[in-house]
Amino acid sequence: MPPYAQLLVILVAMLAFWAIVMRPARTQQKRVHQLQNELEVGQRVVLSAGIFGTVHALSEGQAEIEVAPGTVITVARQVVVRRAEELESSTGPERPERDPGHQSGESDPTQAQD
Repeated sequence: MPPYAQLLVILVAMLAFWAIVMRPARTQQKRVHQLQNELEVGQRVVLSAGIFGTVHALSEGQAEIEVAPGTVITVARQVVVRRAEELESSTGPERPERDPGHQSGESDPTQAQD
């Protein structure tokens, strides 16, 4: 194989790597950065750790996120990775809520036993 053909194969492989790996990652990174700059109080967001919460207050590099009623945590803006609506719409229909007192494997005492 001539030397220029070997160089061409290497260049094509590098281009394919960029198109498959680097370009989508850069696009995602730009979207996350734009989201972090456009945060607003009251938005439901998801943190990089998977924690859902509502933006309670914002400062230059920090965000206060309410994760439960009356529970507010302060985080770096960089850990906010998406809006909760985006994640909820991409996961499909929501599962029905279960009764918190009902555990799997237990029978319901209100139902008659056979």
